[in-house]
Amino acid sequence: MDSLKIAVAQMNTTPGDFDRTVAAMLAYGNQAAEQGCGLVVYPAAALMGPDPQTLVADESYQLAMILALKRLACGLKVDALVPFVSCASGSPRFDVAVICGGALKAASAVDGSLPLGTFGDTGRGIFPAADPLAPPVAADVAQLVEPTVVDYRGIALGLALSAADLAAFAEDLTADVICYMPVDAFNADDEQSCLAPSVADGCYAREVRDANAWLVAAGAAGAYDDMVYVGGSFVMAPWGELAAVAPSNTEDLLTCDIGVLDEGPLAQPVDAPAYDRPALIWEALAAAVRDQVSKRGLSGVALVVDGTLASSAVATLAVDAVGPLRVHALVSARDRAALDDARALVRLLRIRDVDEVSARDLDQAASALGDDEADLTAALLQVRLGALARGEGLLALSSADKTELAVGAGAHLGGACVAARAFAPFGDVYRSDVARAARWRNTVSPVMGAGCFERLCVPCGLGLESVATSDEGRLSELDAVLLLRIERHAQTSELVASRLGKQGTLRVLGRLALCEASRRQGPTYPVVSACSLAECGRPVADAWRDRVMSEAELAEVDRVRPSGPRAMPRAASTRPAGAPMAPASSAPAGWQAAGAPAAGLDFSIPDEVRDQIGPKAGELMGFLKELADGRRLRGESNRPGKDGPGPWMGGLFSDN
Repeated sequence: MDSLKIAVAQMNTTPGDFDRTVAAMLAYGNQAAEQGCGLVVYPAAALMGPDPQTLVADESYQLAMILALKRLACGLKVDALVPFVSCASGSPRFDVAVICGGALKAASAVDGSLPLGTFGDTGRGIFPAADPLAPPVAADVAQLVEPTVVDYRGIALGLALSAADLAAFAEDLTADVICYMPVDAFNADDEQSCLAPSVADGCYAREVRDANAWLVAAGAAGAYDDMVYVGGSFVMAPWGELAAVAPSNTEDLLTCDIGVLDEGPLAQPVDAPAYDRPALIWEALAAAVRDQVSKRGLSGVALVVDGTLASSAVATLAVDAVGPLRVHALVSARDRAALDDARALVRLLRIRDVDEVSARDLDQAASALGDDEADLTAALLQVRLGALARGEGLLALSSADKTELAVGAGAHLGGACVAARAFAPFGDVYRSDVARAARWRNTVSPVMGAGCFERLCVPCGLGLESVATSDEGRLSELDAVLLLRIERHAQTSELVASRLGKQGTLRVLGRLALCEASRRQGPTYPVVSACSLAECGRPVADAWRDRVMSEAELAEVDRVRPSGPRAMPRAASTRPAGAPMAPASSAPAGWQAAGAPAAGLDFSIPDEVRDQIGPKAGELMGFLKELADGRRLRGESNRPGKDGPGPWMGGLFSDN
């Protein structure tokens, strides 16, 4: 076969609802058949979601999955690739079901050793019987099958589930067409995770040219627990031109004719959509809110609007996600200007279900309880929000972002950021990025007033007053230190070179440790960064506190560390149960894991150089690490002439 018309079903499904999922998959597949397609590719999350967690070891669940696959194979009028998770090898593993002419096999057993369709109607015998003495697999991360090449009607069809798999095709494996069904969800720190928009910045072109194969990237479009997929499926020719593109953040059926022997150029190449990081973050989180409501069977959302940037952004996001008629707002503010801004926001957003809660009444209630602190007042408002959500079947939204969850809102560990049972859309986004995304949203329709952006509410009690002359500058420096610590795993001895200085850095790290216990009681949130706060957690009863090591101690660390002098590799963290599953395929030789600097690179700065560059030392290290990762610098997402000037004055969140 010299040509193939292929389809990508960019879908959003509800895990576990196999009847409805199969019906939707059949609809997409048969629509592809009507358009003359011979093969349809489904995203990794389509059938089971990306993380069945403990259900993957449940025999009844696995039986339901197999029966769903069989119904799909029997009903499709087109061949298909369907990723799924099984325990066939004794531990959770991502695999791909190859449906060809109604026959069903696992890609990991294309030699016929594990044909899924030959075990009778029930599918029994496919999975080993559960051992009652075996340890539970609740926290196991699903492994990925090795990248595979199957013979599909004379075409060498490559199957890839991760970026490391793509690298293998560029180095070792040979295929005519690579079907890329990424298990990893959207990651705002990894541009390639948004698929098509990243092509505008040169992503995927090198891998495709090195592999000398067509690339069919199939992305899901929707949220699955705390993972979010943003669509952007595409087909790229071996010489780097785009043949077809699906829109981001919407369901779509993408079709494309592939000439396996073509040498290009394409008669009608397609332009890649622009990469806009703030827009992608906003739209991904809106999808997360929308799917939390719809997939959990809730009627809408409840939230607090108090005139701050955080609450204004959440309210606007909620309306974008579910519409104004499904939003219930509690309006409350401690001063008149903030109250006016909050009222104006709900009016511009056309939220009809609004209750005003008197700040004076809350203060009196807090005083009656023996405490008139603002923290208790905010906690009482959260209790009111929780009661409203439970009574009316709503999703309670928290305005807490990653900055607040990391170090708290004030000098004390307040209750506002730890509202149990709430969902925090921005819980994995630093406040600097929340403001950037909110500014982008205001270009669509200016609903958030200038006063909201002035109320950044920089966490107090950290000595940030002398770091910069504005709240924007203070927040930028704080978020830069948190980013280097959490995402880049920088050591304290290197962080003290920031503008926060030694004492300020130690205060921030101390607060980060103290907030660990409250974070565990706090809201859930979608994970959209390279490392969430849950992934870098620490024992709450551990008394160790970080400090600045002396040169002698650093020299001793260098002497005993096998990986070379202070290379600061990213720690290999294991996501806790319930967190998104990371592909377990190791990168091939010569490749670095995402977030890890290249082997042998030393990011330490000599003392004489550190003295010359002063407070910019920490910032320089961050830039070097981002370059070593092969990723775009964070500040580049707002380059002059593309998005206009950004709001931040300095630090890693600066556009300078």
